[in-house]
Amino acid sequence: MANLVFAKEQKSQTPSKKNTQKILIVDDDQAVHDITNIALESMNFSDFDLEILTAYSSEEAKIILSEHDNIALSLIDVVMETPEAGLDLVDYIRKELQNDFIRLIIRTGQANDFPPMHVIQHYDINDFKEKTELTRERLYTTIRTSIKQYGQLIELQNKYEDTYKQMTTDSLTLLPNRIKLIEDFSKQSHQTLILIDIIDFSHINETNGYDVGDYVLKELGDFLASKYSKIYKVYHLNNDIFALVTSKEHLESLQHNVKKIKEDISKFSIVTENFNIHIETTIGVAYQTEDDVLKKAELALKEARNLGRNQIKFYSSDLKVIQQINDTNHWAPIIKHAFEHSDIMAYAQPIFNLNDQSIDKYELLVRIKYKEEVFTPSQFIQAARHGGHLYNIFKFMFDLGCNYAAKTGKKFSINISDSEFHYEGLIEFIQKTIDHYSVDPKLLSLEILESHAITQSAEIQDLILSLHKIGLELIVDDFGVECSNFAQTEFLPITTLKIDGSFIENILESKDSKIIVKTIQTFAKEKGLKLIAEFVCNKEIYDEIRELGIEYGQGYYLAEPIPLDDLNV
Repeated sequence: MANLVFAKEQKSQTPSKKNTQKILIVDDDQAVHDITNIALESMNFSDFDLEILTAYSSEEAKIILSEHDNIALSLIDVVMETPEAGLDLVDYIRKELQNDFIRLIIRTGQANDFPPMHVIQHYDINDFKEKTELTRERLYTTIRTSIKQYGQLIELQNKYEDTYKQMTTDSLTLLPNRIKLIEDFSKQSHQTLILIDIIDFSHINETNGYDVGDYVLKELGDFLASKYSKIYKVYHLNNDIFALVTSKEHLESLQHNVKKIKEDISKFSIVTENFNIHIETTIGVAYQTEDDVLKKAELALKEARNLGRNQIKFYSSDLKVIQQINDTNHWAPIIKHAFEHSDIMAYAQPIFNLNDQSIDKYELLVRIKYKEEVFTPSQFIQAARHGGHLYNIFKFMFDLGCNYAAKTGKKFSINISDSEFHYEGLIEFIQKTIDHYSVDPKLLSLEILESHAITQSAEIQDLILSLHKIGLELIVDDFGVECSNFAQTEFLPITTLKIDGSFIENILESKDSKIIVKTIQTFAKEKGLKLIAEFVCNKEIYDEIRELGIEYGQGYYLAEPIPLDDLNV
């Protein structure tokens, strides 16, 4: 006897451990239902039970389909309440319900009116049977084959869903990830995106361990999801960046709401047995746009980082970072062209000993010649930094410095930034170049830029100590801009400070600039460090720095930069 469960029967059945598969019989002829049920009663399926659902019209079938989303097979008559009701039902299942899993078999007694080839070509069915040919044996084969196909499709779908979930979910916080965010944005425009970056998250990992760092991310993810998920979609994009997205945000309340989110996060305390911290964040926002929302929010976040700690920045077309990108795109091919065509040039500007007016050394300044015009670093140096060209510029200038120092016995200084310290082989290149020209390293100075980054990196500090051992003089350039500069003189073998030119340039008009210069002069004197004032552009500034006791000066009032090849040394 067949192991059947009839949907209309009310009698309780003994629970079966086998999987139950649902079959929907759609036919307006009661005799067809009776004959089908009799045939099924004589069948035995070893690996599943059957639950038979019956419908006498396509409309009844639609109701049953709305109540059961896991029907494996449907045998459908064509002519019911309308001449093509069954075919219309097939279209409804495939197109409106978008159900591609259920196996659909047309079973008709009017095959002459509906040629099989035509039906198969124009309707998404799995088989076409005449009622007279669907014998008990063929019915058994059809059911078993269809249910096996249905099971395979469901298994594939489940595997796809598992894979999709793994791909679109962050494994640590279990929040949707960057891939899911991009997918969601592709489906809907005019959304507001808030990127939240944890400040100094790497420091948490380094000082407390990655287990604590993971705990912080999970706790913050749970906090954001529990507090904002009714209004925002919450994502964990990567490492220390989370995102909130909403399409309901009104522009007039957005700034207030973002500030409130930042305040809420700052009040959230994350505590472990040996750890207690309040999270600080930097936030970038892009809103109500039809394209590139993620890119724009990332630009806003980058701008916020550049502004300092605990900043919020909303995207606008006048962000400095956008100008920076445009500058990089403009200058990158020009810099590349200059290297390829020997249009990178070195200028030299003397640094004077103001006590006896002698030239202490020459600072080498890079220039680029392009279309018969010579460009200064103020126009392209940031683009060179962002485009990855600074190291090549440094190598070019250092090579020239060694060459001219060896030939003339004069001292030369070359600029170096923190980005150059990240290149493998820097120390080897410097030592090899010094050896190549047999130059006394005491004739060479390195003016170190971006000093704040240097104080934060033990690796860079070790490299600076190696440079000192080689015998190079180390100068801190742009001194006074970052308060951390003072710390460098304590831990690094610095011999000279060059006061940032903005303070010297404004020393006559700005009381604050004069106070800063005086403070640096006092500090340098107490530490036994030499002091250079740059941007000495007129006699009044020259007289002022002399009166303050600054020993060395550089600027257009004293001497303009000239091409290194024109230097009379």
